Amino acid sequence: MKIGLVRHFKVNHPFPKKRLLTKKEVIEWFSGYDRTENIQYKDVDLSSVNWQRCYASPMIRALNTAAHIYHGHIEQVTGLKELDILHRLPGKFRLPFLLWATIVRIKSFSANSDTQRFQTQIIAFLDSIMAQDPQDTLVVSHWFVMRIMRKELIKRGFIGKKFRSNEYATLYIFEKKGH
Repeated sequence: MKIGLVRHFKVNHPFPKKRLLTKKEVIEWFSGYDRTENIQYKDVDLSSVNWQRCYASPMIRALNTAAHIYHGHIEQVTGLKELDILHRLPGKFRLPFLLWATIVRIKSFSANSDTQRFQTQIIAFLDSIMAQDPQDTLVVSHWFVMRIMRKELIKRGFIGKKFRSNEYATLYIFEKKGH
């Protein structure tokens, strides 16, 4: 059984022009990012694998990526959505956007009920696909989801390459050792 992980295509959503932003403005920017259909389509090498199933995050950028690279049925899985951590941002400051983005990244890596629930959902998803017939499975989602999935797949005896956070629409194949 092979599991292929693909991060969505790059989203064309410009950074805010305003120098300092409030929490509300940052949340509005991320909301626009989540809603945009303006993504950079490209060809994706699926390594000549006959992918038998495809699961995708229901977020527009992931669904459009999945539809572009996979031509069968795509099952949307809510548990593959991006981690929603924005409500944990401090509300009293006006900060540059890149500083806000750094805070979001730090909050995403911090142990809290949101990150624990998020990780539990991803593990449950992997449990469900492992319990089915062993079919080569393509998963289109987001970098943070892929990061957790990779860690969990390695624990389960799969091997596969590391990936960088800035790579969009690149296939990473994980295969069970000895199969």
